[in-house]
Amino acid sequence: MAAAGSTAATGLMTATPSSGGSGQTLGTGSMASGATGAASGAPNAGSGNNVSGSMGATSGENPGTDPPAPKPLMVDPNDMQNYPISFSAIQLDPQAGKSSANTFAGEAQQLQLKPSAKIQGKLIIALGGIGGGPGGGGFEAYAVPAGFHVFDVATQTAVSSAPDMYKQIIATDPMNADANRQVGDARMEAFDGVDRVDWLQVLPPDSIVNRTEHALAYGQMIDPGGDWGYFLNADGSVRWTDVYIVGYSFGAQTGAMISKYVRFGRVVSLSGPEAEGFPNATWITQPSATPVDRLYTMLGFIDPYPSTNTVDAAPNDVMSMVTTVTSAGWINPPGPVNVVPGSMGPFMDTHILAMVGSNPHSPGGHTVFCTNDPMNGWLAACQYAFGTQ
Repeated sequence: MAAAGSTAATGLMTATPSSGGSGQTLGTGSMASGATGAASGAPNAGSGNNVSGSMGATSGENPGTDPPAPKPLMVDPNDMQNYPISFSAIQLDPQAGKSSANTFAGEAQQLQLKPSAKIQGKLIIALGGIGGGPGGGGFEAYAVPAGFHVFDVATQTAVSSAPDMYKQIIATDPMNADANRQVGDARMEAFDGVDRVDWLQVLPPDSIVNRTEHALAYGQMIDPGGDWGYFLNADGSVRWTDVYIVGYSFGAQTGAMISKYVRFGRVVSLSGPEAEGFPNATWITQPSATPVDRLYTMLGFIDPYPSTNTVDAAPNDVMSMVTTVTSAGWINPPGPVNVVPGSMGPFMDTHILAMVGSNPHSPGGHTVFCTNDPMNGWLAACQYAFGTQ
């Protein structure tokens, strides 16, 4: 779905590149800093566009590079709608909502942008927790004032992990290829609507890909001053290398899993991801399409960790999350770096942040961390993870 064109108006704001992550000059599409791309033969290696299935290669760009934007990003604060802009998936696409899985097609999705912010030139797609509709659990309250374009997408969040039959298989055959592909392939089906598993159905109109294309085109049509069409290629497809996937809990799982198959600008997982009972899952063991220097996780530990190595006793197993992302190849040079409320860093170049909460106002645990609350003490860590220092 192609974006509606717009004529540049006076008073346009050309975004300056945000630090970290993509390392490209807006409108020129230079090579990403530190980007190496996925190894040859990996699903969707080195690409984020024209996704054709978890086992099919994609086309449209060379491994290790980000495709150029068709035009510079131009945001006109004098020609912007009042935010948020709300709409359902069904409003934009009558074919939406016909999957057997609940994709919240009738609930309000939102586009958000703050005109007075320093525009980052990156689109955040917000993925929320299990069983929830559109919305990332509250981290938008940090992301919007920080200058990101933000899209709260409606997607499948009700079905988690894979049927027990596959867990029974790996109990006796831990490296079984069919069992180990299930969790990642299910998240990819939610992403692009390509049929991959027989226990979950997400049709193409209900996919994150389709809904993002429609949302950006709609945003450009009714709000050209926000320049939502900047994130679309000339053919109307999403330019995923200028997209940050940010997810909380279940959404953190989804973001981490699909990053192995799609080349994103950055992925920030908040309170996730877990292996979901599949420590040798294909999404963990294979090379990553998103360069690993773009992958971050923030995990909630509660004191007295690390002095006694005791971790949060909540249902989420935080140490297994550390194991999962380490096994997946995420950057972890000194091990997880402890972040206490009020910490200004340094963060030792790690991409695994252990949010150690001793402040009753911000106790760590299973949360989004990055909010608009200046008292929670996590601001510097959020700026580091989101690349907005």
